[in-house]
Amino acid sequence: MTMLTLMQTSATKPFVLRAAVRLAHLRRFINRLFAAVIARHERHAARAVLHRLDDRELTDIGIYRTQIESSLEDLAQTRARMQQPGWH
Repeated sequence: MTMLTLMQTSATKPFVLRAAVRLAHLRRFINRLFAAVIARHERHAARAVLHRLDDRELTDIGIYRTQIESSLEDLAQTRARMQQPGWH
């Protein structure tokens, strides 16, 4: 190996490492974006189902019609906490 070959090899390692790190960050960002879209879709579906129930059915599951939005928000916050690393 010549000195030029050694310099080129050592110079490309940091570039490859930085590219791999950036790719990992991009992948994580895309995964979180898709997870947020899926969670939003699930909240909308749950909201639609709950609004279709009559007052007696809502009372049977323990909520009133006026509590639908706050209950969904509480569930979304609980889910977000459960998805954080280190949650047990």
